[in-house]
Amino acid sequence: MPATDLTSQQQATDARLGPRANVSWAARVVLNPQSYVEARVVNVSADGLGLVCERAFPDGAMLHVLIALPDPLDRSKYHYPDLHTKVMFHVAKGGKFRMGTRFARIDPAMKAMIETWVQKG
Repeated sequence: MPATDLTSQQQATDARLGPRANVSWAARVVLNPQSYVEARVVNVSADGLGLVCERAFPDGAMLHVLIALPDPLDRSKYHYPDLHTKVMFHVAKGGKFRMGTRFARIDPAMKAMIETWVQKG
């Protein structure tokens, strides 16, 4: 498939057009102070996260997300940023839901760390 066809297909299914890195990081979507849904970050970009979880969240929903972010310089160390994202799209697949999200609020130091992961690919 020519690169232009692949790009068109990605644009049709994913609102994040910038470069991203495929990852597999633990995450939780906080529902309230006593409740959360387990999730997985499957890719990151400078603008947002690709998440997979067993619950659907509608497009436009604001999510409070906690992730286990490995330090890009020392993968034995983790950071646990408190992120707020907006669901840009969601797709059901095999009993799980894949969501593309965009950062609504993120600490600048954590954003820089995520951008390092994106640059590494």
